[in-house]
Amino acid sequence: MKKWFLLLAVAGMAILPTYIQAQVNSYFPEIWKEKPQLHTVPATNEPYAVIDYRIIRDFNVSAGDRSAGCTQYKTIYKIVKINTRAGADSLTQLIMDFEANETLRGLHLRALHPNGEVADLADQVRMIHLSDDRSAVVVTQLALQPGSEIEYELNLKVDFSYAGSDFLQSSLPCNHVSFTLVAPKGMSFKLKSTSGLPPISDSTGANSKHYYWLNVPHMPALKNNDLYYMLPQLQRVDFALHQAIDGKDTSRMTWQQFGEDNYIPFVAVSKAEYKQLEKEIQKWPFTQQRMPATQMIYLVEQYIKSNIQLVPPEETGETVDLISILRNRRAEKAGFTRLLNAVYYVLNIPTQILFTSSRDSLLIDSQLVVRQLPSNVLLYFPTVQQALAPTEMNTRFPCYPPTWANIPAIRCRDTLVGQESKVLTDIITTPQPPYTLSNITTDATLTSFADATWEVKQSFGGYPAENIKTAFTINGGSTEGKFKIYNAILPFQPGVRKPTAVTAENEVFNGRMLDKPVLVNSTLRTPSLIENKNNEIHLFLGPLLGGTVPVDLTMPEGNLPVQITFPYYQEKRVHITLPAGYKVANKAAFQADISDTGAQPALGLKMRCEQDGNQLNIFVLEWYRQTDFTGNNKQLFSQLVHKVHALQQQYLVLVKE
Repeated sequence: MKKWFLLLAVAGMAILPTYIQAQVNSYFPEIWKEKPQLHTVPATNEPYAVIDYRIIRDFNVSAGDRSAGCTQYKTIYKIVKINTRAGADSLTQLIMDFEANETLRGLHLRALHPNGEVADLADQVRMIHLSDDRSAVVVTQLALQPGSEIEYELNLKVDFSYAGSDFLQSSLPCNHVSFTLVAPKGMSFKLKSTSGLPPISDSTGANSKHYYWLNVPHMPALKNNDLYYMLPQLQRVDFALHQAIDGKDTSRMTWQQFGEDNYIPFVAVSKAEYKQLEKEIQKWPFTQQRMPATQMIYLVEQYIKSNIQLVPPEETGETVDLISILRNRRAEKAGFTRLLNAVYYVLNIPTQILFTSSRDSLLIDSQLVVRQLPSNVLLYFPTVQQALAPTEMNTRFPCYPPTWANIPAIRCRDTLVGQESKVLTDIITTPQPPYTLSNITTDATLTSFADATWEVKQSFGGYPAENIKTAFTINGGSTEGKFKIYNAILPFQPGVRKPTAVTAENEVFNGRMLDKPVLVNSTLRTPSLIENKNNEIHLFLGPLLGGTVPVDLTMPEGNLPVQITFPYYQEKRVHITLPAGYKVANKAAFQADISDTGAQPALGLKMRCEQDGNQLNIFVLEWYRQTDFTGNNKQLFSQLVHKVHALQQQYLVLVKE
């Protein structure tokens, strides 16, 4: 059983200051009774049950906190009941982590035991500093029993933030969930709840405070599944400041302002930088050649990522200045982006900048200005409608982190209005390389039944090629490293196949674009996969045709989508010369046609088996044109997965004619 809370790697631990422990700042004074009552919950096999979960965002902060950068107080209240002995044994510590811009304001914490005893846990509380600049409160040495309850109210100060998301759902069911946002006079917010939640209510209270709230009497659990990204599927409330009035001044939060703030630093180039860059580019031989724009885009990215070192940010700012970057051959992320964009500008290749999030996180909403979401930067080339990730060192045009593709992005570019340069901002969908680019092909010929020897040719394009090139770049310098990579990509299980020869071509990043595949040729012996049974020959083809990755998967429930990492297709061709006097007894097992009836089916699997004399050929084509599948396509995906799973167990049966 998985533990509910896992021990985190920390950079340091300290005792929580006593004044923090004692300070309550309670938003729920009616709850903190001296003699609380245990809650009764329905019988369940779950190790824990969340009885109550409340979130408050209060933007009415004191003048002193406001002057220090605090914009809101965030409060989390929760009661957790331990149902089973396994739950009590696994919950030995409680970890409440918070973001880098959040600091502890107060904590009220206690345990209620089955005999009615109330235990103050203040002496067991520690503050830890995590390695990513975040912090956490840890309650250690919990000694709980089935029927015990943990109750806490965590109060935080949040700096420089007027927008965000609060998740109301988790992997545990909850008896009651509520969300409240309190805004002072002069501030108005936009809020949005996910589908399935009740509408958000709002009203004006005392001192003209504006209240927004949502109550859910029961929140079901959402179980994790390998076939979708869990975080975006959780029920939540998104909120963002829309307008602030201060006297006669009115400020509105817009994506246009975000674009102006973030775009200009990336594209502004001084005359001295431009002049130095022109001299540098003249030294690059490929820039003097005529070639398609896509090839030039790729070669520039390949050259810079191969010759400029990406380093952490420095206070001096030298790794941002282009002249210093060219002299020292090192740059931090902003400098890398500036350099790439400036080179394309000098080469007269138009660029725009996209700011986006990630499919496994939360997506940008045109109506809610949540400035922390678009944290990923892309260079977009409007003439070819593709993009690259300037600071992702293991990606190459037109591929970039696949979870950034086909999602909303803030697009920024400039234009002249009269004699003045203006920034134009809108929201577009990030481009996705065509599924045909990410191809995997296997061509296998059984050259000898006597010793079960296969000649195998494999090719990998697009994202699969990028992954292999990254692996060879990092680990391919040693025999052991190459062996691990080959073990991951060669057909059949490592313990079954016996490679007698393996060669690779185009296996590292170089001047060849990702439409030029990685090639792997191998000679493999698999004697254990051929068996003679009662005048029949059984050849185990499952791992060759269906792959070795387990696909016995559970489909997401209800309307939840099936999501894959990137679109792709794979083709497998198997050629076998049958022994004299034998024929195939189970030819139908190698026939399949699973796809929808549209002109361009979103996904599918086609397989056929053909025999010409003693020559047998099996062809398998499998494709996924998109990343998300719902409705009928989700049902087709389920059929396809079940067929591949069956295929992984499949034998070719030969009988005498």
